[in-house]
Amino acid sequence: MTNVTRTLTVLLLALTIQTVSGQTANEILAKHEAATGFNFRLKIKTLTSIGQITQMGNTLPISIIQKRPNKYRFDVHLDEGRITQAFDGTEGWSFNPFSSQDTIPLEGPELAQIKESADFDGILHNYRQKGFTMQLVGQVKIGQQDVWKIQIRKPTGEVMNFFIDTRSYLVVKSDVGLLIDRMPYVAESVFGDFRKVGGMVLPYFIQTRNGAMLTETRIDTVRINETMEDYYFQRNR
Repeated sequence: MTNVTRTLTVLLLALTIQTVSGQTANEILAKHEAATGFNFRLKIKTLTSIGQITQMGNTLPISIIQKRPNKYRFDVHLDEGRITQAFDGTEGWSFNPFSSQDTIPLEGPELAQIKESADFDGILHNYRQKGFTMQLVGQVKIGQQDVWKIQIRKPTGEVMNFFIDTRSYLVVKSDVGLLIDRMPYVAESVFGDFRKVGGMVLPYFIQTRNGAMLTETRIDTVRINETMEDYYFQRNR
């Protein structure tokens, strides 16, 4: 095989991967942005979500506050106080009064996960700026649901999969392979109960499985563009 022939073969293979049933990955992502009201999201500076989390049979109230471009705070509210995880734009930290009376820095996979949660617009919309690559794997099924499988690959080799409904163009599932203490496992999220707020369409139900741990989050209220000071996200040392 000549160099020219080899180059043409690689290009044709790339085109085959990126185009399925007449749609390219970029076309699918453009329809996803339209379906989720991404243009409205770009105008939003802060986002507050109030709801409940259920884990191991226990249901507790939660609040999530986000501030553009990458500040994030998650609180579980208890009678005895609160459990917090946050990212201030540079550092991640947590506070759990049952294990320590001080905040502690987040590291490793926990830090990586909260940094992704803090990304206000989401990885599907800014993967290029992060130096990630994107590929349209093809059309697959989740149960009886037809979905597009979009794969994001990081320079580290970590792969994230997003499953976009072929009719609504909303992400109904995502998964990522993680390595914790040198042991591989998959973190998986399923999204549902989509509602419109501030021009955006957001999931009000999220079911997450990290290894054997199953967590369900239900959002009751979403508020946008409230005044939100940076100190809410900062770690008290």
